Amino acid sequence: MTWLILVIIAMLVVALYPVVRDFLRKRRTTVPAYVEGLQAALDGRRADAIVRFKEAVAADSENVDAYIRLGDLFMQQGEVERAIKVHENLSLRRNLDKRDEKQVLLALVRDYIQTDRKVKAISLLEELVHMDRSDAASAEKLAELYIETGAWDKCEGQLKELARHSSQRQRAARLYTEYGRAHPRDDPGAALAAFETALKLDPNSIETRLYLGDHHFAQGDTNAAIKTWNEILDVAPDKSALVRDRLERAYFDAGKFEDITTLYERLLRKVPDDTGLVVALAEIYQKKEDLSSAVRLLERVGSRHKGDILPRVILAAMYCDRGEYDRARQVLAEVVSALQSESAGPGSATRA
Repeated sequence: MTWLILVIIAMLVVALYPVVRDFLRKRRTTVPAYVEGLQAALDGRRADAIVRFKEAVAADSENVDAYIRLGDLFMQQGEVERAIKVHENLSLRRNLDKRDEKQVLLALVRDYIQTDRKVKAISLLEELVHMDRSDAASAEKLAELYIETGAWDKCEGQLKELARHSSQRQRAARLYTEYGRAHPRDDPGAALAAFETALKLDPNSIETRLYLGDHHFAQGDTNAAIKTWNEILDVAPDKSALVRDRLERAYFDAGKFEDITTLYERLLRKVPDDTGLVVALAEIYQKKEDLSSAVRLLERVGSRHKGDILPRVILAAMYCDRGEYDRARQVLAEVVSALQSESAGPGSATRA
């Protein structure tokens, strides 16, 4: 009996030896080539990386990641069709596990988006979302492509699905905002509903309020636009640069340009170091022919923020308007000196 067992073991060793030998040989070849390919890619040595990944897949045709990276490198080198062919051939394999299948499809999505083949990218993203409902990145990209291609009905369904998940509410809010911005002008109600949904999902969204105000203004509802943009200033007074031009145009159209002065003065008390706001208010004083108030405001900020060039240049211009040329020259000389010091960089005094 013992003799029979030994014979069987010997036969198994002989039979399995070629398989084990090939496996070990393959591992010795593919692992270094694959690792070297990764390192070359990280170092930006594309040509070397391509050579190494080719070696890796020649030694081990099951190394899906090496194939994906090889296709990506072809795409980076501008070999578009070659890159797509590598990834498409991979997608035809029937023995891929779910993880590898997903990575291959994602690679193809990147290829199709980069080459503006949006319909093909949409088809694959729909498959990816169906495969994995928790794949928020694919769901988000799918909604973006629906918006770009004007697939409004499909987009609405996708956005509703995203909004159901509490972890994806901000993503959904951003996409609802994009949906509202992109929606055709002949259906303003759908756009408005999208903006309102976005604010329900993310009540603090500055972006949504900004574009909702644009929507109101485009529809001729100037007062609603002003109200919406003012809400941004209430929650984020430091973001006034986003809405100043919009508000000035809206207040002017509404015949309430005087109100913008009061608004900026109140806002400046909240953010006294906002030199952009200072300049905007000074220019409004100038438009109202109140040059004295404009000059006082710019002098005040100039004494606190000597490094800010724009308020000082505008102050010099206003001195010229008042005929105070010596003061204007003095301010401009200070500006030139500051610019020269800035261009010289640190250590210039030591070198001098």
